[in-house]
Amino acid sequence: MNKNRKYAVIVILVTNAILISFLESFIPMPIPVPGIKLGLGNIITMIGIAFLGLEDVLFIVIVRSFVVAVLTRGVMMLAFSLSGGILSAIVMWLLYKKLSKLFSIKGISIAGAITHSTAQIVVASFILGQVVVFYYLPVLLISSVITGYITGSIAELAIDEVGKKGVFMDEK
Repeated sequence: MNKNRKYAVIVILVTNAILISFLESFIPMPIPVPGIKLGLGNIITMIGIAFLGLEDVLFIVIVRSFVVAVLTRGVMMLAFSLSGGILSAIVMWLLYKKLSKLFSIKGISIAGAITHSTAQIVVASFILGQVVVFYYLPVLLISSVITGYITGSIAELAIDEVGKKGVFMDEK
């Protein structure tokens, strides 16, 4: 793919990730537990992981985190979003690129959700100076498996469709 086309596709992915994440903030969760959300923006992250390099994926995650934090949760939540987003993207990218024969897209998404939740708890513990927040980790991990599976299922379909459309292929 030529450089201009690649940049255009990355801008479209970033825009979609921001839009999906922003709209997700308006979806009420059936179980009103703080810190739990579907993570639908990670569908775009997974598309990036399937077709782009790690640098491009991290760019998508960082821009999405900044914009969505400013628009919805406030800059104070940025540390949580960035730590979870960056670490989960790295874990998912490594699993997809190195161990995709062992992990499905759903499994990779679940691993990303678990990584994201764990990173957020570590950041919360650091910011608050309290380890008591780790008692909340089991709740987040259970929800991570569920939400990671849902997001992974959608991402699997999206990756197949994007692959069929040849969006990331060189023009002939």
